[in-house]
Amino acid sequence: MSAFRDLVRARLDDGGAIRIAGAIGCDAIPAAIAGEERGGNHALVFERVAGVRGTVVGNFYGATDRVCAALGTHDTRALFERYDAAAAAPRALERRSRHRFDGESTRGPDLARHLPAIRHSRDDATAYLMSGILVARDPADGRHHLCFVRMALAGGDRVIVNPATARIRDIVGRTVGAGEELPVAILVGAPAAVTLAACVTAPVTVDKYAIAQSYAGDELAYSDDPVPIPLTTEVALLGRIVPDWVREGPVGDQKGLYSLKERNPVCVVDEIRVRHGVVHHVIAGGVSAEHVELVTLGPRAVLERLRRGTPGLVDYRLPRYAGGRLAVLVVEAGFDPRTIAERLWSISSVRGFVAVNRDVDAGAADAVLWSIVERAKSAEHFDFSGDDRPGVKPGKFLIDATERDLADWNHRRIEVLRPAADSEPG
Repeated sequence: MSAFRDLVRARLDDGGAIRIAGAIGCDAIPAAIAGEERGGNHALVFERVAGVRGTVVGNFYGATDRVCAALGTHDTRALFERYDAAAAAPRALERRSRHRFDGESTRGPDLARHLPAIRHSRDDATAYLMSGILVARDPADGRHHLCFVRMALAGGDRVIVNPATARIRDIVGRTVGAGEELPVAILVGAPAAVTLAACVTAPVTVDKYAIAQSYAGDELAYSDDPVPIPLTTEVALLGRIVPDWVREGPVGDQKGLYSLKERNPVCVVDEIRVRHGVVHHVIAGGVSAEHVELVTLGPRAVLERLRRGTPGLVDYRLPRYAGGRLAVLVVEAGFDPRTIAERLWSISSVRGFVAVNRDVDAGAADAVLWSIVERAKSAEHFDFSGDDRPGVKPGKFLIDATERDLADWNHRRIEVLRPAADSEPG
């Protein structure tokens, strides 16, 4: 059961999602999601959104347990093990040439009439689609690449695409950058296995669609379009990225800053397909829980592989308070995190790393800050990537906020005595 609408129904049944029956406008959705993140952090199913047919679901992947439930695992370690197994044994796509699309198809669409048009941050230049998965076939080898990218609704049938990740930037550069059009599909509300494949880096020799097919098995099938569409996708846009480069932004992004790009390419949408009873997937932009949860799936996959092969690395966290830009590594006493620094630098979306001992809560900002203040006491505890490493962004940092000898009382963190939860005062 990997179709998005089925997963939403399952979360409604198990309490992971709640219905919002009152009327709401598109621009009020980000605030409603932010309020829920500070409360119960459920997925929200908006049943009456002004100007939008169907329902709108936000914060669906905004908690790790819901990500795992959608992908049929009990925790992220099992999830990444299953993903790696699928990547090691990709499966040919299940194509259904005679499948009849269960919805409406519109040529030359006015996208604002079919999609929720949302400004996610106060000073966003225009409405943005943050939940679109861009799919392209690499003309060099025919393999499909897919990734989440932000897309500015530019009016009518046009969106401005930000090809931010390395591989899609390379594909766009070799095609659109050379004056050619690049056929693409944009998926909104895709099956869970496709969503996972869009978030996690794969070897360039492997088709990402084939990884999703291996992960999901017979539950997943594709259309026979030139750029295939997973059949249960809620909304699919078929079009072309054209050699027309325009200014995009400002827009709030994952770093907690506004991003202003001078030139990004335009995608002309030739056709939009919307399923009957559509369930729109909306990802709030900026530092929303869902945005950070999905963006950090890729780095967590790399850190999980590193944990498996590094005895001194006990655990890792990419806490939301740092927008997924900081990884906190829990290590054994005596382990030198600098021995894995080069592998850490390769995680492109993470800016910094802090190593802490087991006695520090890696998910608590105050505990991590305490560890830095008390245990990173000399220049030797700080390392930077510099600007002389090929393929590594300069300015990455690694802080060794650990003690080598926790048996020494001067190094041991105090444990504050607290009354038992069931004890009576007096």
